[in-house]
Amino acid sequence: MSVDGRFIKYLADELNQDLSQGKIQKISQISNTDFLFNIRANSQNKYLYLSLSTSVARIHLIKRPEEKFDAPGGFCMFLRKHIEGGFINQIKSLNNDRILELTITNKNDIGDHETYKMVIELFGRYANLIILNHQMKILNAYKHIHPFEQIDRTIVNGITYEIPEDEKIDPENLEEIKTFFSNDSIDQRDIINHIRGISPLLAKAILRKADHIPTHYFKAYKDLLEKPIKPTLKNTDKQLFYFIDIFEEKQKYFDSLSTLLEYYYHEQTDKEKVKQIHKYLYNFAKNQVNKYRNKLEKLSKDLQKAKNNELYRIKGDLLIQDQYKIKPTDYHYTGFSYELNQDISIDLDRRLSVIENANKYFKRYKKLKTAIKHLNHQMILTKHELNYFISLKQQINHNYNYKDLEEIRDELMTLKYIPKKKSKQEKKKKKLNYDTYIDETNTRILVGKNNLQNNYLTHKHARKNDMWFHVQNQTGSHVVVQSENLSETSIRHAANLAAYYSKSQQSSSVAVDYTLVKNIKKIPGELGSFVSYTNQKTIYIDPNVDEIKKLKKQ
Repeated sequence: MSVDGRFIKYLADELNQDLSQGKIQKISQISNTDFLFNIRANSQNKYLYLSLSTSVARIHLIKRPEEKFDAPGGFCMFLRKHIEGGFINQIKSLNNDRILELTITNKNDIGDHETYKMVIELFGRYANLIILNHQMKILNAYKHIHPFEQIDRTIVNGITYEIPEDEKIDPENLEEIKTFFSNDSIDQRDIINHIRGISPLLAKAILRKADHIPTHYFKAYKDLLEKPIKPTLKNTDKQLFYFIDIFEEKQKYFDSLSTLLEYYYHEQTDKEKVKQIHKYLYNFAKNQVNKYRNKLEKLSKDLQKAKNNELYRIKGDLLIQDQYKIKPTDYHYTGFSYELNQDISIDLDRRLSVIENANKYFKRYKKLKTAIKHLNHQMILTKHELNYFISLKQQINHNYNYKDLEEIRDELMTLKYIPKKKSKQEKKKKKLNYDTYIDETNTRILVGKNNLQNNYLTHKHARKNDMWFHVQNQTGSHVVVQSENLSETSIRHAANLAAYYSKSQQSSSVAVDYTLVKNIKKIPGELGSFVSYTNQKTIYIDPNVDEIKKLKKQ
């Protein structure tokens, strides 16, 4: 954990300097947990980002948001009523903990000036935003905590807000800190548990700076607290950051704590967004594959039953043929069928005459005969959908790029497999996120990574004399080479890309077909990007990711 009480103290000072006396012009809710405050301060538009996500709770300034998305819920509407239009008087941290307090003056319903407190608690899964009046009474909260839900805390409308209590030492009370560090047997956990607002990251830095010598602990602590603010990121595989430089390698420095937080959490939230959409789409495609496999199996069984319809016609014929042998009291009749050259047992309904029983069997025969045509049609459609989702599952598995996955989700919405998101404003048509590579001969190679990209490249973007590549006899990317004089080098690069972006990514000697785009035809009735082609040549290649990395990517 990098954001601790010490970090919040200096972040509050920074935000106070940037936003004090600023006017909150608009409050937007951009997700279930995230809010954006558009603030006019110091003759500039500032954007304060607040996330109450259990995994990445934080508050900081950001640059102008790239996308405008607003989905206000009830709590956001409450903020708009009481906070929007108000002026920020002060921003400060409380109790040297992960709590910020914004004092805001705004007009109430009758036009009188009212003072509100906006308290932001960044306690991980207990992250909260609480609105108080000037008497410190709770007006509303993002998360309410009712009595008996949590023994030591209650957050409900109308009660007086109280800062979470603990028995820890104030980190700025140097006398008590010195007494604490005089104990010889102190480890990292002791520091965290006894000094408020100290993260494991800082506790570890204190012990490291003191060389784990107990008599040096207090001096190390004091030296670190007196270090100048220098927002720093440890830029290794596991990224860490802090408001001062306490790292020993690969440091990256920032002008402010907000820019540091924006940089770090932008990457983290991007990874989280990709992880979430990938998991959702993959599970959806997997479930659809299982659904259509089961449906195909059931249809196959029903078809097999329907194909036995001739037996009902033969039974009807036999009843008419031998009607003089059948008594009205018979439950069943066994007669010899010359067509099958064997005895046939026939169940009879005593309430019906022999002719009526025969007609009953003829009716069932006709019904099953009609069903065969319907079942065959349903099997064709089900096979199309099964092939589509098998292909889609592979595309999802190979894609960890958010834009590519978002295009797959849009495709599923268009095909009405998943519901469309309701939006007041229609999204602008975006350029598809296909990959463009340039090899050493300056030849452009285009790679589609989902159905939307494949269909666009092959059927809309490519010229008829461009060369088209695809792995043989299985699903994979459509690769288009934009060159009329194709070199051996470009052919091998394109084939490598087609093989790599396919199910045979980990195989060797993968067969890749290539032909002119004018020889490609979309298969009627097939979903996705299935095509047929003619006049192809075949090259065998070992997929090589290192060769792909050498290509220039636009």
